[in-house]
Amino acid sequence: MKKIFTTIAAAVLAGAMATAVSCGDKSSSSSSGVRIDGGENARKNMTDEEYQAAYVSGFDLKPDEDENISIMISFDRSYFGGDDSDYSEIYLIDRYFEALNNNDVQGVLDCYYPGYLESLGSGDSTDTPESYVQNYRDQLASALVDNFKFEFLDVSNCQLSGDSEADSFFATDDGALENAFGAEILDKVSDRKLVTIGGYTYFTADSDYAELNTFFTEGIKFCVYTIDGKPYIF
Repeated sequence: MKKIFTTIAAAVLAGAMATAVSCGDKSSSSSSGVRIDGGENARKNMTDEEYQAAYVSGFDLKPDEDENISIMISFDRSYFGGDDSDYSEIYLIDRYFEALNNNDVQGVLDCYYPGYLESLGSGDSTDTPESYVQNYRDQLASALVDNFKFEFLDVSNCQLSGDSEADSFFATDDGALENAFGAEILDKVSDRKLVTIGGYTYFTADSDYAELNTFFTEGIKFCVYTIDGKPYIF
């Protein structure tokens, strides 16, 4: 059973760790270890205003405009919010990455459906939801930099049912949910999305900036399921 947690982590980071390795050694890194050779779109010394004006389109939520947001985030309102301005899924994504920023294991766990991660483990002290989350966060730190902090999130893609890649993710998550809670749990799922955090997403470490796509060319992918009217990370 312990292999399940490893499989989940591998699925979330699919291709990303290989991308990080392919970037080469640290010879072109800044003094803090953050690579700054991300190509012509690298943020480097641009101000926040210059970066947003040059690269960011779509709808933005900012911490100083919405008390539910900790990290500025850009997304397509036709997939999130719509006419009702229901940004609950966006708020969830924000909480998830803010928890990763702070190495807040419980904060990350709170973004998952209750009991889901527990259902995947064996109960062994080395195979717990907490150890899975910490291991995942450590893998991100290893690929990026120890003290990474996401400063801007770009929801660069949102894939729905009917998309072959998304359906593959959904089949895996549906199967895990059904195994954990029985077939009836799927009747409670009202929405499924495969989300990609990529595009112009950037993070900082100390005073240095780096774009996520320098490390993970396909971004970070995960699913957002709405169950009983509330969104969760999968």
